[in-house]
Amino acid sequence: AETAYSRPTFLLVVVPALTFATAAGFCLLILAMKWFLLGKVKPGIHPLWSCWCSRWDFLYVAWAVYARAALSTLEGTLLIGWYLRAMGSQIGKRVVLGNGFSHVVDPDMLHFEDSATVCCQFQAHTFEDRVLKIDHVWIRHKATVESNSVLLYGADIGEGTYVAPHSVVMKRESLLPGRAYSGCP
Repeated sequence: AETAYSRPTFLLVVVPALTFATAAGFCLLILAMKWFLLGKVKPGIHPLWSCWCSRWDFLYVAWAVYARAALSTLEGTLLIGWYLRAMGSQIGKRVVLGNGFSHVVDPDMLHFEDSATVCCQFQAHTFEDRVLKIDHVWIRHKATVESNSVLLYGADIGEGTYVAPHSVVMKRESLLPGRAYSGCP
């Protein structure tokens, strides 16, 4: 292509277009793999050495290798929300997503209602006694979960609730609406 175009056209048009097409292709590949390998993921329990866990883990590693770098450039934009919705996340209107959404392990388990602010880590699954346990995480309308907080599977953050930075919400814990929480149990 370098010989077919002038140097400025090659550097300013062709190279960026090829780079974008390659990055987009990898992101679309991961999207297709998710739906082909796992489909719509439901809460459940899966033995560690099962075929399902192997496919789940393969997708996780493939996402990290092929799509994470490209998606990290979209963090802080509306485009990352569109991709996560395509992967199975439920994200409402006016949701603010912080850093860390370029690589989501369990997108089907994440539910962010309208006007939520989300800047935390999720552990929508655990391995307990060689068993993968996976369940939904809910962040309700106008709730805020600050940076470096960790939400375990089954967590339900009530409407208008505030979770301070570095907090931990235990598995299947429900935080009452309109309250502020800090720390870990």
